[in-house]
Amino acid sequence: MSNNKFNIYGAVNTIVYQQAKILLNFLNAKNTGDSAKLNPMDPFEFSEYKTKLKQEGKICNDRQSLIVIQNDNKIMDFNEFLNWMTKNAGFNEDFPEEYKLELYADKEKDQYLVELQKKHPLLYLDISIENRPSGQFIIKLFQNKCPKTSKWFYSYFKDNSDISYNGVKFERLVHNGWIQSAEFQQHGVRIIDSIPIENFVIQHSVRGIVSLCNLGAPNPTENSSPFMIQFKENPYFNKKYVAFGKLVFGDTLLDQIEKIPTVYEKPINEITITKTGIWKSADQSNKPPEYQEFVDEVKPEILRNWFIKTNEVIHYTDHYKEQLEEQKLQQEQEPNSEEATELIIEFS
Repeated sequence: MSNNKFNIYGAVNTIVYQQAKILLNFLNAKNTGDSAKLNPMDPFEFSEYKTKLKQEGKICNDRQSLIVIQNDNKIMDFNEFLNWMTKNAGFNEDFPEEYKLELYADKEKDQYLVELQKKHPLLYLDISIENRPSGQFIIKLFQNKCPKTSKWFYSYFKDNSDISYNGVKFERLVHNGWIQSAEFQQHGVRIIDSIPIENFVIQHSVRGIVSLCNLGAPNPTENSSPFMIQFKENPYFNKKYVAFGKLVFGDTLLDQIEKIPTVYEKPINEITITKTGIWKSADQSNKPPEYQEFVDEVKPEILRNWFIKTNEVIHYTDHYKEQLEEQKLQQEQEPNSEEATELIIEFS
């Protein structure tokens, strides 16, 4: 009796992932001692996983649509796994038609997001390019790392919000960098809103990170409503802009947007957010959970110790000065904590 173990990694919304799932079910039903396990990922996670394997020298390129690891050492792509299944497990069945696999993929994506929504609030943005519907971004919020910023952003995606990103355009596009939205709109009029900078704990380390712009001089310690989505790692943004979320779906749409030509960093094709909201499952019995300010991944007492140490040359708003003094006073009154000290971040 053979005893091969396979770990399968892939993006849940792809046809090849559904084909791999059929192979897995076939293998696990054989009772030969061979077994396989699925590791579902969103497209951005899967891309990061392949990049990691490539950096470690375990794969030559990161273009594979599926990663199969046999017995924790040998790495296969889908075709190699299919050949192994045909030769060693006797798989000779036909896969369902493509449209059926697409339906399975949509259902799998929905189930994946339902589970993810139990940990992170999920928001969606429908996007049009030159007035043509072009796709949807789904963002997960790191409310366990940036509770104040996440709650502020989330509030403008509620159905009863008077101000939202509906109708807002992406006005700046930096190739190999990021894309940036304009301010809120209310009845076609731009609204400038602001929120004090919370922390810089989340790094701009991967594609799809979502962060807020700051107001710049004379209020560099305040964020504004325009947000950015990163095309790639941007370490220059760390300790400058508050990252609070990440795309989980919308990879092909982001690819499409990144290819749009620009003039002085302004996209020549109009990119508009046509509709926003809190993500909801296609199964209406799965209601979005109530918003949670943070999960116990970061202790509440540690969150209270986050504050910004600032340059004396910067002129602050009176409101921010008061907040800073309150936070410093609170720090002096509370016992020292190594963990808290590590979260004090320089602003420059």
